[in-house]
Amino acid sequence: MTKETNQIGIMGEEVAVKYLQHERIEILKRNWRCSSGEADIIAQEDDNLVFIEVKTRRSIETGFPEEAITKAKRHRYEIIAANYLSQAEHPSMRVRFDVISIIITGEQRAFLKHHRDVFCCGD
Repeated sequence: MTKETNQIGIMGEEVAVKYLQHERIEILKRNWRCSSGEADIIAQEDDNLVFIEVKTRRSIETGFPEEAITKAKRHRYEIIAANYLSQAEHPSMRVRFDVISIIITGEQRAFLKHHRDVFCCGD
């Protein structure tokens, strides 16, 4: 990962956090890591425990950011969620997987789309 790619990712996560706070979605963890990888954001919305992948791009030349969520990435996210649930006190909550897609359109501007419940375990 290049330094610029990392900076874009960090910028995108900050935009996503501000959006989630505005929507009154409680952020439980950011950049939660386990042996299987990292969850960008773990949040709670109503009775849902939400694992959120944030994808950020400067343009759509290579496609929309959400198109980078492959079957392998979904499977890895399921394993990350299982690891989190084995350690957390949220066993009875419904688990949801979301993607926040961000395209940076200017120095202080971004296009954000929140894709809710984008896949289920085993998809």
